[in-house]
Amino acid sequence: MRPLLRALETLSILETVSVLVLLANLVTVHADGVTSALGPVHGALYLAVAVTALLGRGLLTRTRLLALVPVVGGVLTVANVRREARR
Repeated sequence: MRPLLRALETLSILETVSVLVLLANLVTVHADGVTSALGPVHGALYLAVAVTALLGRGLLTRTRLLALVPVVGGVLTVANVRREARR
């Protein structure tokens, strides 16, 4: 797998995990400390996925655009990256 695709896949998985933890926190205990700590981390991961996808060379346009979708962008990006890796 190309290094760009590996980096994008890793960032997308981390972003997806962070949003799942934030959502789980929201529907369960809603601890302010978790939100305060993980919110900025999730935002940084979202931006990292978006910038990597937009500036990466050789990516499909679909992968670039789906990386910008909030909440599900990480999952969609991982699916597209894996599809591109098989090409």
